[in-house]
Amino acid sequence: MAKAGVKQSLQKAGSFTIEKIEVITSRGAPVNLLGKLMHMTFYEDIQNNSVVGNCLINDLLALSNMGPIIGQEYLSMKIQTNSPDDVDAATYDFTENLLLVNSLQMREDGASGNQFLLLEFSTSELQKDQRIRINQSYTGSYSDIFISIMRDHLKSRKKLFVEPSAGTKKIIFPNFSPLEAINMMKRQAVSSHDGSPTYMFFEDLQGYHFRSLSSMYAQPSILTYETSVPGSKMIPTPGVREFDIHADLFSVIKHEVKAIGDSAAAQRLGAYGSELITYDTYTRRHKTTIYNYLDNFKDETHVTAGKKTDVDQFPLISKTPVQDELRMSDFSARRYLVPTANYVDGDNNYTDLSVLHDSKGEFIFNSTRPETWLQRRQSQLHQLEKGITCTITTNGNTLLDCGDIITFNLPSVAAAKAEENRKFDFFYRGRFLVRRIRQDFDFSTQKHQSVMTLVKDSLESELPFVSQSLETQTQEDDEIIQEFYDTTD
Repeated sequence: MAKAGVKQSLQKAGSFTIEKIEVITSRGAPVNLLGKLMHMTFYEDIQNNSVVGNCLINDLLALSNMGPIIGQEYLSMKIQTNSPDDVDAATYDFTENLLLVNSLQMREDGASGNQFLLLEFSTSELQKDQRIRINQSYTGSYSDIFISIMRDHLKSRKKLFVEPSAGTKKIIFPNFSPLEAINMMKRQAVSSHDGSPTYMFFEDLQGYHFRSLSSMYAQPSILTYETSVPGSKMIPTPGVREFDIHADLFSVIKHEVKAIGDSAAAQRLGAYGSELITYDTYTRRHKTTIYNYLDNFKDETHVTAGKKTDVDQFPLISKTPVQDELRMSDFSARRYLVPTANYVDGDNNYTDLSVLHDSKGEFIFNSTRPETWLQRRQSQLHQLEKGITCTITTNGNTLLDCGDIITFNLPSVAAAKAEENRKFDFFYRGRFLVRRIRQDFDFSTQKHQSVMTLVKDSLESELPFVSQSLETQTQEDDEIIQEFYDTTD
């Protein structure tokens, strides 16, 4: 799989060309699908391990019988999306790393003696993972082990985007599949760059990623999108009005804002405040670590500022007390109890090394240290789920993948403008992470659209707050009723 750069002039926003599309049956016979393919969709998500998709075929040749289609076919294709003249276009090239057909999801007869087939496909590693088991130990950082698993077990030669992780680990995988092993490692991996514990493992149309949310937030914004009527942006020229195709490419066709936050779920899951008790089974010591979202916010990387230290960013909840003078994050609503085993040196110093040792008796392996990842990861992943979220539909753009950063601005529609005469919505403006993206190719209209789910975990302006709790209670004497049965004869 490759996302090769090419150059082709943009004729209209969302236009694309297809160079090759064929299905290779289980008996090795290639069948050309040019002129028969009606629709194709790709799905990318930073919480999915593989790219998946489906395609709708107008089958005039009874392919489902001739093949037959049994879920062991391969798709070979090359699709190119046209781009502005000053930008390299991107090509989805699956002529070497073929897509694997998993199932014939639907088969319906048409009105003209034809039939429609809906094939579900994925990248091949998804099925390879089901056939492979790892029974061995590894030594090294989680990022190094990830590379070994991808290259040695899955035999994948796709591009890998790997953020170096901290520490030297010794880990045993007893009969684990490769993806299962990687998903286990990502939960404990901590970045060697800034200590971020928010590693994600996913595939996009460029390759495989094993990296933290912080590394994604640190990226510059690739494109800027604003809501407008498609085709409404014109270039004024003497006596002629022409569509500004480039501007139309970066316009939002449709948008849908989602619910913001869930304070009840966030408290229950420990996203705002939690307590971690680690018990060392080797030294019989215990340690308590408190996580406070509002206090820890400034030490974490968030999408609004990324790595820029001169940009202000603020948390998603207000500092207004919810009980007496205590804020929502001051309550450790969830408690974790995790065992560990750390080495104590000859001077009785408590170290961050594991009691495991190498063949020479040296203590070189880092312990799990849950206080460095468990609570913060839980909090930031909840913000990914329940942060400021919206879905936008745009003219197709294969320059974008899940995990990229874009700028999205939703104009303010309030009748009464805010004091600062804000042009854009308080929540839906600025930098967003592309959490998932759906690429739709309609071959009947030669139209390509991208549907992106955007999320952000911070704000450009601080939420207003007061110094005392706003909750009120009745001042009357409480009344307790305990009689419900008539005891008279």
